[in-house]
Amino acid sequence: MHILVSEIGNLLPALRAASPRQSQSKYKEIAAKPAHDVVNDDGPPSTRLSPYVRPLVDELKAKGHTVSVAIPAASRSWIGKAHLIEANLQATYVHPDAFLPDGTWDEEFVSPNTEDDWVVVTNGTPASCAQLGLYNLFNERAPVDLVISGPNHGRNASTIYNLSSGTVGGALEAVFCGKRGIAISFGSKDPQTDGVIAAAARLAVRLVAHLYEVWDERVELYNINVPMREDVEDRPVLYTRTLPYYWNRGCLYAEVGKKLVNGHDGETNGVNGVHDDEAQTNGVNGVAKPKKRQFKWSANLSDMKKTLEESEEGTDAHTVLNGSTSVTALRANFWHVPGLEGPLVLDS
Repeated sequence: MHILVSEIGNLLPALRAASPRQSQSKYKEIAAKPAHDVVNDDGPPSTRLSPYVRPLVDELKAKGHTVSVAIPAASRSWIGKAHLIEANLQATYVHPDAFLPDGTWDEEFVSPNTEDDWVVVTNGTPASCAQLGLYNLFNERAPVDLVISGPNHGRNASTIYNLSSGTVGGALEAVFCGKRGIAISFGSKDPQTDGVIAAAARLAVRLVAHLYEVWDERVELYNINVPMREDVEDRPVLYTRTLPYYWNRGCLYAEVGKKLVNGHDGETNGVNGVHDDEAQTNGVNGVAKPKKRQFKWSANLSDMKKTLEESEEGTDAHTVLNGSTSVTALRANFWHVPGLEGPLVLDS
């Protein structure tokens, strides 16, 4: 999803006294005329997939922000910073009160004020919504200098989540458009009370204001993980590092119609995974028929969950799982390994 937020200056005075200010003239100059853009990957407001976006937008507006929203028409979790380059994008303007609990909306709803309309993008991704929000949809409004991506439905902590997340991907897209980005994730997929969601939204808006005010010039984007608990506003907020994590086995897909044992199908003949009952010829020169197998998304994250729970203090995962809010300062690059530079000599 993708929200454009303007006039964050209203939030700053209350935080200035409580936080150190950095003498960075370009950020002080920007702070006088702020405008922001926010994204995540969960699509339109819905009870099951996207319960957090409306409360965040409402909280931003309650604090005096001018907010514009552009969101994918469907959930785009795990899509990273992808663009669907062979698909045309269709932008539909929908008043937020027209959305229904299942993520659809009332086509007959008459918007009382088109300035409040959100934009739902068919074939959209967080990255494409960020692009449209920055360059196409809201040109009559103040230029955007910050993209806020979120809040995601569930945490985005560790390298695997961060490099796969559409929410983080939306903030990354902003950086490559010359803007600053903040990715926000609310750390639970379990149903939450209105009070818990409201507390997380209030804290997220305060953090956006604070980071915007004291932005470190070395940082291109921040990744924020907020634990879902009633006392979250009274819990610590910590700068963290990203937990490194790698899959220890293939655990994201399962073959349709095949029973797996210990995560594997033991009924293959050992050659390219072809089943014996499928190794038939089509009667033409003894050529085998093309084999077809189907796989569905069936993520088994139990090993990852155990690793996150045992992660070191100071990491994003450890912090949010222990009830504190994690703020990770990032740069948007795959940086090379120092020392591996210059000529590469092959053996003769």
